[in-house]
Amino acid sequence: MLILLDLDGTLTDTAHENFKPYKDGLNDFAVSSIPLFNGAQEFIRQLVNDGHTPVIVSDSHPRYVNKIAAEVFNIPAVSLTDKPNTDKTLKFIGENPSLKTQFLNKDACLMIGDSWLDIELGRRLGMSTVLTDFYKASSVEERDGIGQSWKAIKMGPTFYATNYEDIQNIIKNPFLNLLAVEAAFQNVDSEKMVRFMYRKSAEGFIAFRCLARQEDGECDRFSRADKYYQIDNPDRSDEFLKTLSKGISNYLNLVERFPEYHWDYLSYVSDKKTTVPPNKMQEIFDMIISKTPKNKLFEWSGDVEGSLRNKANYKDRREFISRYLQINSSVELQGKNIIVVDDQFTSSATAWEICHQLRAKGVKNILFIAFFYLISPIVSKPCPKCGLPLKIKVKRTEGSKFYSCLPARFGGNGCGHIENIN
Repeated sequence: MLILLDLDGTLTDTAHENFKPYKDGLNDFAVSSIPLFNGAQEFIRQLVNDGHTPVIVSDSHPRYVNKIAAEVFNIPAVSLTDKPNTDKTLKFIGENPSLKTQFLNKDACLMIGDSWLDIELGRRLGMSTVLTDFYKASSVEERDGIGQSWKAIKMGPTFYATNYEDIQNIIKNPFLNLLAVEAAFQNVDSEKMVRFMYRKSAEGFIAFRCLARQEDGECDRFSRADKYYQIDNPDRSDEFLKTLSKGISNYLNLVERFPEYHWDYLSYVSDKKTTVPPNKMQEIFDMIISKTPKNKLFEWSGDVEGSLRNKANYKDRREFISRYLQINSSVELQGKNIIVVDDQFTSSATAWEICHQLRAKGVKNILFIAFFYLISPIVSKPCPKCGLPLKIKVKRTEGSKFYSCLPARFGGNGCGHIENIN
């Protein structure tokens, strides 16, 4: 396997600003002064012993990167200066016959790093990615993507790791480490999820979790925008619904195993009368296997006008939900613990408004689970006709992808050129 590794924050514990003069190539240094994460050298040695090809890909200065790569880890390295620098990375790979051959099989490639820049680079290269969490940033550094955990999650990593053992497990068992819904569509059971938010107070906790990625642009093959769009397809199959609900059930099985929490109700963001297909969410909800009692706690008012998807920003979305989505007043919720599932997580407006309404009813602990979350867009291919960036779109009826130079009638300013993606 070809394994591209970030250096600072992934192998070396150098996120602190004190190391910036070294990383920028301004000051010379002794490699002994560069702190390594515990087990970093052993991790690299194990990768090599297992037949993998680790390569350091860093945006720090070559004088700094090459010295550490050679003297500490004894592996090749490329300094990009600015991540994500796809062209320079591809040039480096292309000039090495062994790396070039390995790169042909994207399933045998992995990008590992601690920032959204690393994840974006991996996505642009079409390979799976691992977001590491080995340290707590004391400040935000825009250039290196330090201290921007939310942004890194939104970039859509394939996997998450808090130590080198996690990474080794991902390399050995990639499917078992996929997010729960993504794994289900690979016919594998997984309980993995994205931890978007956890907030604890005297009233209880609120947590947001997501079970699959909905890509916008280049990404690894496990991200499933095609499956997200099948939710709205009137011709969606029973097999699709079973697979989706299986992934959701797998994660709920993990949640319900924690003895310290008792969940009183499992509910969902209900369907409007105008929803297509009818009972879109209820069908999925009914197929979810859970030990928690199910209860339809939410209902859209009969006079609802418009669509949440047409609301452009967080504020408008919150106001729309607050106005039209109501809690069933016949159910006593004081002191209860509630799980709510929904199909998509984008701006977090739905999640926060539902939590606000539940807290107003006295609910203690709230777990909001989204089947899919929309990851940050990536645009890298220019239109051959007008030069504007092409966007990857999905045909909702069949799930196939295509490049589109979005014209004005679809919210863009392009020429309308379309290219199918094989």
